[in-house]
Parts: sequence; C-alpha cells; structure tokens
Amino acid sequence: MFNLVFTYKRYSFEECRNILKELEKILIKEPIIIERSERKALFIGDLHGDWSAFEKISKFIDIYKDHLVIFLGDYVDRGENSVEVFNQVAYYKLSDPDRFILLRGNHESVPINDYYGFKYELIKKFGQNDGNELYVLYNKVFSQLPVAISINDRKLIGIHGGIPINTSSIEHFRKIDKGQIEISDPILMQALWNDPNDLIDEYEPSPRGPGIYLFGRKIFRRFMNNSNAEMMIRAHTYIQQGFRYFFNKKLLSLFSVLSYTAGPVDGRIASYDNGKIRIINLGEKL
Repeated sequence: MFNLVFTYKRYSFEECRNILKELEKILIKEPIIIERSERKALFIGDLHGDWSAFEKISKFIDIYKDHLVIFLGDYVDRGENSVEVFNQVAYYKLSDPDRFILLRGNHESVPINDYYGFKYELIKKFGQNDGNELYVLYNKVFSQLPVAISINDRKLIGIHGGIPINTSSIEHFRKIDKGQIEISDPILMQALWNDPNDLIDEYEPSPRGPGIYLFGRKIFRRFMNNSNAEMMIRAHTYIQQGFRYFFNKKLLSLFSVLSYTAGPVDGRIASYDNGKIRIINLGEKL
C-alpha cells in the first residue's frame, strides 16, 4: 500500500489522510518512552520541511541498513516541504515499525505549527477546507508521538529538547499523557523545549520564552546518574555546523537541515555503533 519512493512527490488529500490513519494505528500503541536494546542506531535531528536534506538522509538510511533509525522530531515548519518530508518519514515507519522511531518535537504541536508555517503550507497545497481538515489530522497524529527513547538499559537516551524542572530521571517522563494536541503538561513542554547550557549549573529562564528553561551541568549530571545513563542525543537547537557537544561530550545536539531561516546549515546526523558515536556530514561522499 505504501511504497518507499524517494523522489519529490505531491500528495493528494486522500493519500495524506490514508497515511495519517495508518500511522496513528501504530503510534497509539507505543509508550511515551521507547525502550530498546540495540548495538547500532542512526540519529536524525531537526528536518523542518527541508526536502534536500531529507533526500541525502534517506541515502544514509539505506547504507546503514542494520541500524535502528531514530528521528528526534521537528519534521515540519519553516521549510517549504513539510508535507512531503513528514509523509516520507511516515512511510518509513509504516514499512518497518520496529526499525524506525519517530519522536515528538516542539513543532509537532498546536499552535507552534500554526504560527511557523505548516498550517499555511497545508492550505496552500490543499485549499482552505481540505487543508484545515488535514491540519487537525496531522496534529492528532503528532500528539501520539513518543517523547524519548532509552537504548541498552538507558545507557543512551534520545529526546528532542531536554530536562524539565523537577525531573530527576527519565522515569518522570512516564507521567506524561500522550494525546496532548495543545501541550498543557509542563513536563512535556519542557522535554520538547528546554536547552543545555555549559555555562550554568542549575536552571535559568530560556530566551525562547516563559515556562522554558536552560539546564546546566549539575542538572544534567544528576539526571543522567539517576537514570543510569551515559550519553544523551537531542536536537532542537539551531547549530550552523550541524552538531555540538555539551557537558564533556556526554550530550550531543544535532541539527540535520541544510537550509534554515537563519541561513545555510552544515547538516549532520550521527551513528551509534557499539558505544561509539560518529558524526556524519550530509555532504560527505557516499
């Protein structure tokens, strides 16, 4: 029913609706924290509707055939091809639900993807009525995306944003209820929005806005120790060079687009292979 064809494709209203219907059936069964035992995994950061970046990423996914593939969220907004990018990510999940993990980002929520372009893209491509109907359906699916993944008894944690206030370990994420289209839970909001900062110890207010925080060295160390974790990989932060390490290389932040509102990006993804991390430049020769 769903074919993996990685060339640019315009979707009909019916195709989008069918994709979302089938994807929701899978996601609704997944817990808020995915737990896996894996020797190899491929991590992909923000995509933001960047089809050029996604085409390159799809080639690496094909090369790393024996890797679990983890999308860290922010599939939509800002770029011009959010529909096409998310639908193809959905195809991956539908074709092999166990191999592909789709985590939720802060842009997979209302009203964020209303303000930053996804709703406008849907109306532009499908018209007012169909676009608005699809907007509701996409956000219903987004609300069922897991928030975090734990690999190898929590040795490696994947998440979009960061550590919420009063959250001492990954276990606290189990309190999050899936299905929040408009995010009301502060733990969920901060898990999707908070950012690391090497220059502080505890929490400080974030320039992103009220209710969002920067978390520092002591917070990170306490969370990781209580979670029995060694490494965290996340996305969310715009980084022109595509990646940055924090906290003595215990936290890796990825940004996987090639073009962004702030300018060109040297997009990166990362492979995890038996405990070793390799940063992959999307521009490298295959």
